[in-house]
Amino acid sequence: MSDIEKLKAALDEWNAALDNGDIERLVATCDPEVIICNEHQPTTVGVQALHDKYAPRMEAATFKSDVEINDIKIFGDFAVMITHYDVKTTNKETGEQGGGKGRLVIGYRRDANGDWKMALDVDNNV
Repeated sequence: MSDIEKLKAALDEWNAALDNGDIERLVATCDPEVIICNEHQPTTVGVQALHDKYAPRMEAATFKSDVEINDIKIFGDFAVMITHYDVKTTNKETGEQGGGKGRLVIGYRRDANGDWKMALDVDNNV
């Protein structure tokens, strides 16, 4: 499998984990020092911070993710993916619909096993 295919598979795994409400699977897709820079949210660093941010969201709502990859650039053991996303959420208690869409820049770092792990997540909602 090429690096481009592996990067696409890493993104697919993140989205599958999110959409299936599996926080441990989501965390497993990330570099231990992942940086999350979500719009209108404080920047967080590390998988524990990611867990603490996403676990309550995943507990409260279901997710349906749609992501279109616009470009992927590989710089040795670091890669940058430019995407557009459209995520729909449904509150599990009230049924209220929500979500967000916009541009997403994702950085991936190749780990010691040769796997691509999300190291940077920067979104820009529209």
